[in-house]
Amino acid sequence: MNRNKKKSVCRSVAACVLSVAMLLTGGCGRNNGNASQDGGTIYVIAKQQLSFWDDVRTGAEDAGKELGYDIVYKVAEGDNDYASQVQFIQNAIRDKAKAIVIAPNSTTDLNETLQKAVDANIKVISINSDIQQDSMNPISLSLVNSSDRNCGVSAARNAAKGWRDKGKNLDEIGNVAIIGHTASTAEQRIEGFVDTLKRSIGNANHVTFPDYNPFAAMMGGGDAAAYGGGDDAAAYGGGDTAATGAEGQEGDAELTDEERAALEEAEINEAVDERIRKEIEKKFIIGEQCSKREDAKAEARNLITSNDNISIMFGTNTVTTLGICDAINELGMSGKILVVGFNSDEEELTYIRTGVLYGVVVQNPYVMGYVGVKFASNAISGTQVSHHLDTGVTFVTANNMNDEFVQLVLHPNAADN
Repeated sequence: MNRNKKKSVCRSVAACVLSVAMLLTGGCGRNNGNASQDGGTIYVIAKQQLSFWDDVRTGAEDAGKELGYDIVYKVAEGDNDYASQVQFIQNAIRDKAKAIVIAPNSTTDLNETLQKAVDANIKVISINSDIQQDSMNPISLSLVNSSDRNCGVSAARNAAKGWRDKGKNLDEIGNVAIIGHTASTAEQRIEGFVDTLKRSIGNANHVTFPDYNPFAAMMGGGDAAAYGGGDDAAAYGGGDTAATGAEGQEGDAELTDEERAALEEAEINEAVDERIRKEIEKKFIIGEQCSKREDAKAEARNLITSNDNISIMFGTNTVTTLGICDAINELGMSGKILVVGFNSDEEELTYIRTGVLYGVVVQNPYVMGYVGVKFASNAISGTQVSHHLDTGVTFVTANNMNDEFVQLVLHPNAADN
């Protein structure tokens, strides 16, 4: 597949994603402005200087060429550098840009400046992550990303698969160490990873965890409500201990000996299951969040040397993944700890080839950039856009990294050798 063919396929994939979005939403979405003439400038503002964002830029520029817009690409110094992004937004206002496609480095610190852009009739589209905003009067018209929680779920499922592929049972997993990055996307990735992997370990130990209900948490019930109860005990299958008081004792008196024995056995079994659940939850060790590779490396070394029996490590972005791999490589522990991470930096792919890294969750940065600009164009022309578009993920390992489609995801702008 030559370069032009690859780019054609990439654009076709993006077009399919857009078609699905229109089919599912009926073209409905948020729109806070009037139609505008075609052409002009669209600012694309990225989080940090990594190959992931290079692919976002490629997708954005391809869409800009097709749609007749000049793309001004700007990138911050790190995923917690929102000050640079504020300056870029101000530049877009000064340059009378038609739209801003932004991967925000803060959920709140950009809002004031972005609102000034909206007031200047500049359309705002979020990619990769979103800002906190009033849904009735939104600043950003759409979010184009891969669901961060689902990304964590994918990492966990494949970590479990990788562990089984080593010929080991899930009930043999020791501690699981996690290093998150400093952007807002880390929390949901960690949540999805921990929730999914602890269920897999629980199933191997013949215990279950309550289902997570995000709607209960959103309604103000907190974590306990999200897991099906009103307090911690109820959330894990227990009830109000007052039920075992006088009223409970009166009920017990009416039980036969066999019923009482069965009840006592059930209570004992539940107590054992609860102990196992707590032991599983203690396996998960959350390290300090890191924005730099060297910091992630130091944190990984600290976690490995200060905790016995670490079986799995998880990095939530490129920087943390590389830091973990650097530490494991230097400590001579390649193959002893199963590592899963994020994104498709060339150094990560090298670590996969050498066996230090089992695999990575790869998003679709080209599609994010392409669709982000396409949505911006739609908003400029007065066409409604989808509230949210999930661009999906691919899990890449040594077994599939040379597949044609995976190569397309990894290197959307590369020519064949």
